[in-house]
Amino acid sequence: MKRIKVQIERQTQKAYLVIDEKGRKGWIQRRWLDDDGNVAEKTMSRASDNFKERENAYAEAKEWSENYHKIIEVERETGKAVAVKALFDAYNIERDYERLLWIPKSLINNMAIPGWFVAKKIREAAEQLSEQIRTGVLLISVAIEDCDNFHCVN
Repeated sequence: MKRIKVQIERQTQKAYLVIDEKGRKGWIQRRWLDDDGNVAEKTMSRASDNFKERENAYAEAKEWSENYHKIIEVERETGKAVAVKALFDAYNIERDYERLLWIPKSLINNMAIPGWFVAKKIREAAEQLSEQIRTGVLLISVAIEDCDNFHCVN
């Protein structure tokens, strides 16, 4: 088993963020690092791959949050806001629930809204519904583009 030298960049009570001479970074458990600063090559490779995946997922989520997403269908409208329909599936209950997500017109730009606001409204609706029916819920659909992979679980 080949071992390689790494440097500790950050640490927590249970893990180290290490970097090797190739510039690969990754989190490893403290017990996997020798006293002389060596770690198994296979461990470093897996830690690096996992670190890259997490960084990419974070960057993708941040980009989604900052981007604007088109409203597919307006369910209701007032002078100051529009409502879009969200459909939730309740755990442990054979029933779906519809909720209206109200969006202030001041946040709408060319019939699109920022992802961070979409996520906020979905979380709020899911939390309220979950408390009301006393079980967790999962978002099935919302009338806003690019929200098919958005999971809201309580």
